[in-house]
Amino acid sequence: MSVTLELLEALKASQGNCSDYRAAKIIGVAQPQICKYRNGERPLSPEKVLFICDLIGFDACDWLLKLYRERARCTKEIEVLDALRSRMAA
Repeated sequence: MSVTLELLEALKASQGNCSDYRAAKIIGVAQPQICKYRNGERPLSPEKVLFICDLIGFDACDWLLKLYRERARCTKEIEVLDALRSRMAA
């Protein structure tokens, strides 16, 4: 599951399993944007990741690193991001 979908599902669960429409209102996007997130057409922006993490009490650093890893374009970038996550976990 993508970072975007994981965070959206966590947000909805934290809000009593709210609808996509309500989730869109909470994060300040139009409801069709949620459909784009769900279909993999568009990932959450780093700003939205930070907002959601703050709202539901997730570690924003870890989730941003996950987001950037998902977007990584080369093996070296993935290795560096994985190393950063390992350092944070220690």
